[in-house]
Amino acid sequence: EGGKFGHRTDGAIGEIGGSPIILGALDKALIDAVIKRNMNQIRYCYTRELTRQPSLAGKVTVKFVIAKDGTVSSSTTKASTMGSPAVESCMNGRFMRFQFPEPKGGGIVIVSYPFIFAQG
Repeated sequence: EGGKFGHRTDGAIGEIGGSPIILGALDKALIDAVIKRNMNQIRYCYTRELTRQPSLAGKVTVKFVIAKDGTVSSSTTKASTMGSPAVESCMNGRFMRFQFPEPKGGGIVIVSYPFIFAQG
């Protein structure tokens, strides 16, 4: 590992931390695809606070509601071991901008999605 003295990759900065709970008619793969595409925005919420609190880490579960047109109608923190309202409110704000495919049959979809944050 010449040249990368003591510096690991940032691979652990924001990972999907387990299986999401999905209630409604939208395929997990479709939800995963949108979240993976926007993962940099979610990581940003964490890395921005990391400069202020270098020991910041934990698991944050975001509970969000996908409306029948695919927009996110609400996003809240279902659970957090991080204890950082700044990171959580930033993540919820980002989720409100995401656009998902329209759920089948026009219903809403409620998703609880866990993320794990640790320094790389």
